[in-house]
Amino acid sequence: MLRQFRSNYIRPPAQLRIRLNMGRYQQPTSVVHKPEWNIQLIRKSFFLLVLVMLFGVAGRWGFRTLERSGTFSVRRVTVQGNRMSNEAQIRTLADIKQGDQLFSVPPEEIEKRVRQHPWIDQVEVERVWPDTLTILVHEHRPMAIINIEDKQQGLYYLDHHGIVFAPVESLQDIDYPVITGFVPPDGSEEIPGFDLGGNAISEDVYEFLQVAARGNPILPLQSISEIHVTREKGIIVYLVEHPFPIYIGYGNVEKRYYQLVKLLERFYRKRRIEGIKEIRMDYHQGRILVARSEP
Repeated sequence: MLRQFRSNYIRPPAQLRIRLNMGRYQQPTSVVHKPEWNIQLIRKSFFLLVLVMLFGVAGRWGFRTLERSGTFSVRRVTVQGNRMSNEAQIRTLADIKQGDQLFSVPPEEIEKRVRQHPWIDQVEVERVWPDTLTILVHEHRPMAIINIEDKQQGLYYLDHHGIVFAPVESLQDIDYPVITGFVPPDGSEEIPGFDLGGNAISEDVYEFLQVAARGNPILPLQSISEIHVTREKGIIVYLVEHPFPIYIGYGNVEKRYYQLVKLLERFYRKRRIEGIKEIRMDYHQGRILVARSEP
């Protein structure tokens, strides 16, 4: 009886076995599909690669065709903005050859070469299609002349930025204040390009020139004949129409300049400018000494 019980409850019925065999309760088998999206991606990538290669070949062929045709060859070079610098010298420095392609001309290199001219401060190179190259130069604007007393002694121009930029040559304009007594610091090998703002006394000279360049009618830049530099007394100013020295000294340059303007204005108005031997703006604690010659 026990065997009969086990057979009834342990062994599955025949109908259930039939259903199992029919696959009703079997685990579903997974179906492997081919990765169609990978195939499509490969096809698209190949197509794009072919297009890129075709465009590259076409572009190279077009470039060579334009190059042979001479459509964009440089036929004209114009120079603008030069006044003191010679156009022929600028063209030589630019080194642009006939037949150079306009799109292959390097503006940065041309600007660098043209800036080697001592009178030229900035350069702009512009392509004007289809065959013109324009070179626009900005020259230094002289503010004074400086007499260098050293190995490279001589007269040089000083611009409005305090940069020594070019030697004074014959037949050039020399109607500027002259800075004398200046000795470059040790280690200054090249005078063109030297910055006057390297030490305290040269900075005072530059500041005095800058203030005078503002155009005050009593003491304009054009009325200054010489600015002498000394380590002991600072800067000494000489006027064009009056030979007496004006001791500015060290520091407080702008303040002393306008004090001098008020003093000269009073002397001009009262006609007492004649007979002055010297003016000391650095006399003592803000006081001004005016020495006169004996009558």
